[in-house]
Amino acid sequence: MSESEAEPAPAAPAAHAPAPAPALDPELLERLRRGVPLSLGERGTWSFDGEPVTHPGVARALTEGLDLSDGGEPIVALGAQWCYVTIVDTPLRVLAVDGDAAGLWLRLDDGRRVALDASTLVEDEGRGLRATVPSRAHGRPLAARFTNRAQADLAPLLGWDDARDRPLLRQGGVEHLIPRSAPP
Repeated sequence: MSESEAEPAPAAPAAHAPAPAPALDPELLERLRRGVPLSLGERGTWSFDGEPVTHPGVARALTEGLDLSDGGEPIVALGAQWCYVTIVDTPLRVLAVDGDAAGLWLRLDDGRRVALDASTLVEDEGRGLRATVPSRAHGRPLAARFTNRAQADLAPLLGWDDARDRPLLRQGGVEHLIPRSAPP
């Protein structure tokens, strides 16, 4: 047999993928997800087991992963893994507002810019304004607290309804009454 007719070298053994991990018991997985001591403070600062999360990349990843579980509880998802999180005030903060009376946009602390749905604006006694925005992953409704700067950005479009003793937002020729939230 000539070199050109030589038999091909035997194939290298196929690499074997590791065996899939056995599925966790659903009750155990739920306890593990609830046992993570992760919390989000009133000003949007994260802590783990009472210690502040100081790495900006980790804090950003946690904020970007905010969502609600199927049952409506706040969670943080990192890829396919997720856990429950304790939230002191609201999951998100509105850092700035731009646009005009025809359309307002909220710049959120998770890096997104989303349209303001004026019907979701609420005044929380002693805490200022909040609105509802869709979560990044599933579009579930998350509350977003307006920072002082964001409220100042909105100020030129705010007015007062004397008859109802409530603030209102003037947007696109429509006045949206801003209700007061129910006490906790």
